Amino acid sequence: MTTQQAADRIGVSARHVQRLVAGGDLVAVGPDRIDAGSVVQWQALRGDGRTRGWEEPTAWAAVALLEGRSAPWLGQAQRSRLRSALVGSTGAELAVRARNRAEVHRFHAHPRALGRLATELVPSGATDGLAGLSAAADRLDGYLDRASLPRLVQRYRLDPDPTGSVVLRATDLPMDEVTSLAHGPRQVLAGLDLAGSTGARERSTGVRLLDRALAQLRG
Repeated sequence: MTTQQAADRIGVSARHVQRLVAGGDLVAVGPDRIDAGSVVQWQALRGDGRTRGWEEPTAWAAVALLEGRSAPWLGQAQRSRLRSALVGSTGAELAVRARNRAEVHRFHAHPRALGRLATELVPSGATDGLAGLSAAADRLDGYLDRASLPRLVQRYRLDPDPTGSVVLRATDLPMDEVTSLAHGPRQVLAGLDLAGSTGARERSTGVRLLDRALAQLRG
């Protein structure tokens, strides 16, 4: 689509679309041409674009609180305010507010590289066939330390692709914390990843998992 069409689709100015391209949020595929898939993905991650996302530590703390953990990297007052915000949230709102937990990068990879690459990631479970979804053996979706991203891109010859089957989520949260939260019984992290999908069935499944976790928090 053109820059103006992309602007109209997400409700911003053409200049703002250009800034999103410069920041890596949208993908340009030629002069005045924006990849439509990257626009759809932007919308999936940001909802109506008016809901402010939490900073990365707060977004991860929300995951921790919903999994019944303490989130010690936030102060007590911050945790209390966050818990109150969660009590008043819906699953769809939570998915948008927690989007900054990681930078999302999409790639195309050779199928034979998927197995080896998977061993270097913390999978959230979003491709494991949760809640009646089919498992996606041809897709890879996982978290990694932000500093290791360039190394993995080079090692596995990953090609940036807004519709690629490899989704790498780069974060500064220690990987032991990410691993612990990814294995949480309430499947909050998987729910967040699914809720940010461009597929309607995956998105609704993710929101349903998040609504369930929020209901458990409320008691």
